[in-house]
Amino acid sequence: MKPVIVKVKSVQRNEEGEELAIELVSEGKAYKKERTQYIVYEESELTDMEGVTTVIKVLPDGAVMLLRLGKVHQRQEYRKGKVSHSKYETPIGALNVTFRTYECDVQLCEGVGTIHLGYDVDLEGVGSNYTQLTITVQEDNCNGNEGIIETGHC
Repeated sequence: MKPVIVKVKSVQRNEEGEELAIELVSEGKAYKKERTQYIVYEESELTDMEGVTTVIKVLPDGAVMLLRLGKVHQRQEYRKGKVSHSKYETPIGALNVTFRTYECDVQLCEGVGTIHLGYDVDLEGVGSNYTQLTITVQEDNCNGNEGIIETGHC
């Protein structure tokens, strides 16, 4: 496992066009198992998901899986042009969630690089948002931010 810094920038736009931007930075780990790349990090109190581990799986075909484990459980798949469904389970109940993925661009090599997602999220009974998510993964050199490491071609 390689220590990494995971930066997550989220821009959510609701049905009225109002935007909410959030940027978070976490320490994490990156590794590769067979042809699948994994990024693992802990959520923080800033996301209101303290005690939740997020696992991002980048599949060989370029699809992205997001798994949340802990006090929140979710398994979500992002494939450009596809609609997927999941259950978002929290301590106070579960919601059915539908995702329509418009953008799924992965530029990740040996656990370092970027993932860009654009998707509609429809929460059962709550409403719909468009979300742009950019995940930047940098090698963590001695627990410092040293920038994205050029790793050559994958």
